[in-house]
Amino acid sequence: MASTTTTILPKDNIKLRSTIHQKLIESGEKERLKVLLKSKLVEGGWRDEVKIACREYIKNNQNENFKIEDLIALITPIAKKKVPPQVKADLIKRIRKFLGPNIQNHHHHIHIQSNTPNSNHH
Repeated sequence: MASTTTTILPKDNIKLRSTIHQKLIESGEKERLKVLLKSKLVEGGWRDEVKIACREYIKNNQNENFKIEDLIALITPIAKKKVPPQVKADLIKRIRKFLGPNIQNHHHHIHIQSNTPNSNHH
């Protein structure tokens, strides 16, 4: 049977993400992926890099009255950019593998791409 590529509209994308998220939670796969991701990020030094960025921000703004939300808003995009590409690729590969049987049953391939800047879209 031939497979087709599905074009996902923004409205459909939200529904699809919700469905995928629900399947990951129900199966326990989300928790397994979180543990794996945390381990890879710690091993790769990502966690330490983010801590350093946070400390520098606090040090440079210690005379200002800033909120934790300010720190999170500033650090989140930096932290996302620092995630090693191989970690992103591995996570996407594992999600695709998990979804494989579900997607194959519908004879469609849905392309999952990272939404983070500086990620390689193939």
